[in-house]
Amino acid sequence: MSRDTCTAGFTSLIRPPGQILLASHDQNGYSAPMSQSPSAFDRSHRLSIGVLLVVMLTGAAQAVIAQSPVVFEPQRVRVSERSNLSHRVDGRYEGLTSRQTTGYFTRIGGNSDGYVGRFFEFEQVRRDANQVARSVRESSDLTLSIDERTLFGAVDGNGLGRFPSLQGIPGLPAYALARGSSWQAEAFYVARPRTGEPEIRLPVIVEYRYTGHDTFNGVPVHRIEAGFATRYPLPERDDEGPVVDYSGPIESVAGSHRLTILLPLDGHSTLFIRDELQEQYRYKNGSVVAVQGHALLFVQSLGTDAVQRTADRISDRIATTTVDDVTVDRTPTGVRVTIDALRFLPDQAILLPQERGRIDEIARALADLDGVRYLIVGHTADIGLPESQLALSIDRARVIASELGRRGIHPDRIDIEGRGGTDPVAANDTEEGRARNRRVEIFILEE
Repeated sequence: MSRDTCTAGFTSLIRPPGQILLASHDQNGYSAPMSQSPSAFDRSHRLSIGVLLVVMLTGAAQAVIAQSPVVFEPQRVRVSERSNLSHRVDGRYEGLTSRQTTGYFTRIGGNSDGYVGRFFEFEQVRRDANQVARSVRESSDLTLSIDERTLFGAVDGNGLGRFPSLQGIPGLPAYALARGSSWQAEAFYVARPRTGEPEIRLPVIVEYRYTGHDTFNGVPVHRIEAGFATRYPLPERDDEGPVVDYSGPIESVAGSHRLTILLPLDGHSTLFIRDELQEQYRYKNGSVVAVQGHALLFVQSLGTDAVQRTADRISDRIATTTVDDVTVDRTPTGVRVTIDALRFLPDQAILLPQERGRIDEIARALADLDGVRYLIVGHTADIGLPESQLALSIDRARVIASELGRRGIHPDRIDIEGRGGTDPVAANDTEEGRARNRRVEIFILEE
């Protein structure tokens, strides 16, 4: 079957205001979209995690997995991607880059397909006497569109899927699978060879092969082997195929990916994908960057009861203290503790001695929470240069991280982020409003 005639299993055609149309499949498993437009493929922002795995009884010599769909309907979900990639620039080894990106998302309403949350990309950090916390390099609000059987993908404020790098994988056919079954489906790969550069989101054709049962961390799973090639510019087609909206410094891309996909059986909550990859990026200035290594993707269902218990526990502890200007609430990302109007020396990251009592009580309220990380986010008033605001907010978050570390919260469980004056809670035209914006938020996130 040629690339032109094969389209993605469970293709989603997302139309304003978010209507999702599923493609129908013929007896060979190839899909015929119910409706189509030239740019539909490029508009389908999805991470199809393949929880609708329909495997019927097909005979004693073949794999028998399930007679009903595996349904994935989390109230909360965590999507985590970790990569270790070696880089060569013009043939010269430049080192190993480690990157971790994690997103937390919560269902918008009881029966809604929409999820909201935020993703965080972390810097590679060497912990030593001068570095007590991992830093967030970038974060952004995202939405997910999930029906009762498929997680379609992440869409940021610009309408382009940025996270995770594998989107629409796996795309599963709607016919019965036996050991050795193979098929094709369309997907996207989001490439960014260098930190700080714009992403390039490439449409790809993925070749799948179902290999049967396996175990992952002692849990039974379905195992699928897959692979795809990346090419940019895209090969010419007879029809109006997908387009790549990209205006960055990369001139061409060529690469290959080998995937191992482990899907949960019987309602288990974690999907795992390992991507062994090789990519070559040729830049418009003539340089060539070669990337090789692996990326790991985890999609985990999270419960909501633990979040509520954590919020109640912290609120009850703070209620027994005399501290002021501390609030506890639940957000789509997780439980948030906000310390308002923190007093520092002007334009410095030096905490005034009067704040030590508040930090003592907050540290006691956060102590003994199992299986969580603490993300400390610094904010400033919108005064001065944005670059200075950002640097100051990071430094102040780092100070609070150090203070909590001295009070018993292990530094390895603390992450920090600065947002400068970009996220105000009050107007900056009064001293009272500016004081409210000088705050620190502590998010309690499930590990």
